Amino acid sequence: MEYFEEFLNKYKVIDLLKTLDIPAYIVDRNRIIKFWNKSAEKLIGYSPEEVIGKSCADNVLKHIDRNEIVVCHTDLCPLSMSMKNEKYFRVPFAVYSLTKKGDRIPVSVYAIPIKDDFGKVIGAIEMFEDATISDEELTRAFEIQQALLPKKDEVVDFVYYPSNVLGGDLIYYKKSWIMLIDISGHGLAAALLSTSIKLMIDSILENNDITLDELPVILEKEAIRICDQNYFTAIIGKLESNKIKVVSCGHPNPIIFDGNNAKIIDVARTFPIGMGFLDSKVKPTVLDLVNNKILFYSDGITELKISKNEMLASNGLARLFEKTQDLRKVYEQAMKNNVDVYQKDDISMILIKQ
Repeated sequence: MEYFEEFLNKYKVIDLLKTLDIPAYIVDRNRIIKFWNKSAEKLIGYSPEEVIGKSCADNVLKHIDRNEIVVCHTDLCPLSMSMKNEKYFRVPFAVYSLTKKGDRIPVSVYAIPIKDDFGKVIGAIEMFEDATISDEELTRAFEIQQALLPKKDEVVDFVYYPSNVLGGDLIYYKKSWIMLIDISGHGLAAALLSTSIKLMIDSILENNDITLDELPVILEKEAIRICDQNYFTAIIGKLESNKIKVVSCGHPNPIIFDGNNAKIIDVARTFPIGMGFLDSKVKPTVLDLVNNKILFYSDGITELKISKNEMLASNGLARLFEKTQDLRKVYEQAMKNNVDVYQKDDISMILIKQ
């Protein structure tokens, strides 16, 4: 009998999990399943004989998030995070597990590391519960927010990854206007505010005579009515033939890729909207779209921690963008480099191309 199994028997860990009504299983340091209780069998459909000896990522549970990213292959894997950080870890949102029948069911997942007598992590316990009831309302809210996203086309592509189901980033693309707005706060309140801001912008832009240099001032005046103590940053672009005019309202500078290199471009700047400081027009920066691709992004991605004392930052994002202009792959690589236990802020990116 190997050391890990001897340890489990010594402290009767398996006996304890057998008595639980909560689905649970045990993995070793390599995430090979060593125990699978009856509650897990009841919820997922696999018997212990079918899963013991396999990796949990080998089509056993294969958790995915709402964006269909396989959690098992990212740093959000609860087992990986609990063993890596040597402490309890809970995925901060429902994930979707694969049953034996091939169905996806929402579950709340948390993991606890197993340490030997010397304090060394030798495995982990994962427990998960059916989250169908609580997930239904969030799913409906998520679907409503997703329905407000614009349609992609040959000019504009984008990705939007909320930190916790609902988020406060707003991607706006209508006629010649392109905006990425980052609202202070997170969750339901920020999501509701983003909807109000979208409706506000729609109303303002019904006037086709609005110019980019005056739009931030108009937004500031109108935002006072709905933002209360919140504010938002924005990067605003207006397409004109093969160029785009850009103004940043406290937002990160865009990144431009010329086919070989990606670099950060300083653009015209003014204050964030809703703070009461923005009271004058600003002359936009004009960027050429011929043979260039431009990236707007929220600071949720640049503030990902890639080491204990270092964030990805705009320079790091530019390096990722230089390697691939597939925004989903950019996001996945950024999350792979993330050392935090989960994504702490909403992440949005817009790709603008000729």
